[in-house]
Amino acid sequence: MNLYEDQFSAHHDLPPVGRPSKVLVIASTPRSGSHMLGHGLHETGRFGFPLEYANAHNLAEWKRHLNVRDTFDALRRIEERRTSPNGVFSIKIHYAHVKQFGGFRGLADFFPGAYYVLLSRKNVLRQAISCSIAAQTGVWIDGQAPNGNTPQYSFRHIDVRLREAIRDTASWRYVLASNGVKYIEIDFDFAKHNIPAAIERIADFMGVELDPQRIPQQPVTRAQSDALNDEWERRFVADYRGSMLFEPDRSGPVDMLKWRLKRLLSTSPAVRTSSRSGA
Repeated sequence: MNLYEDQFSAHHDLPPVGRPSKVLVIASTPRSGSHMLGHGLHETGRFGFPLEYANAHNLAEWKRHLNVRDTFDALRRIEERRTSPNGVFSIKIHYAHVKQFGGFRGLADFFPGAYYVLLSRKNVLRQAISCSIAAQTGVWIDGQAPNGNTPQYSFRHIDVRLREAIRDTASWRYVLASNGVKYIEIDFDFAKHNIPAAIERIADFMGVELDPQRIPQQPVTRAQSDALNDEWERRFVADYRGSMLFEPDRSGPVDMLKWRLKRLLSTSPAVRTSSRSGA
C-alpha cells in the first residue's frame, strides 16, 4: 500500500506542549472527505494535524520512525509531536481502525473526554465508487503516487464497498450514541462546498478560538472525482436495476443468492453462446 509519506516529515512537528487539553476524533470511513476536512482544520493552526495515525500501515511506519514497538507508545509520541500550541490534538479514525485500540471502549479510554465529528456522505454510492477506484490506483488521498494501474469497472467490487461504507457509518453512529460521548455529524457535501462553516461549527462545538485570517475559504486538497466516477455510477445503477429479481424492501439472503446466481449465469460464456444461437 502506498503511504502518504508527507505525514512523517518533521516539518509538521509542533513545539511540545505536554498532554493535549482537548482531543478531536474525526470519525470517518474511506473516501468520506476526512482528508479534505483534516487539511482544512490543519490550516487554522488550532487543531494539530489530523491524519490517519491509527491506520495499520501508517502505524507500522510510525513505529519504525519512532523506534517503538507498542501501538499506544507510538500514538503518545505522535500526540507529543502533533498537538497544536492551544493544546488540541486531532486524529482521523476510520471505523476499521478502532480495532487498534481494542474496540471503541479502548479508544474512548485512550482519549478520555474526546470530541467526535462523524463525517458521512449522503451519496454513499459515489463514495463506494471512489473507494473502488482508489483501491485499484493506490491513490486514496491527494499527494499519494499512483501505482500505474488503470481502474476497471466491477459491479461486485463497488457493491462490496457500498455495503462496507453503509455498515461502518452505521457502526459509528451506534457506538457514538450508545457510549454517550460528545459528537456532531457533518456531511461531506456541506464541508466540500462550505469549508469555513464546517470548520467554524467544529470550533464552536469544541470551544476552540479561531483566527479568522487562517480559516481557509476553499478546500486545500484537490477533488479526485471525474467523469469516470459519473460513468461508473450510471453503469452500477443500470446493472443493479437490470439484474434485480426482487423489490429492494423485500430483499434477503435468499433473494441476494438468486440475484448473484443470475448475474453469474448471465456472464457465463456458455449462456452467452446459447443465447446467440437461439437455444
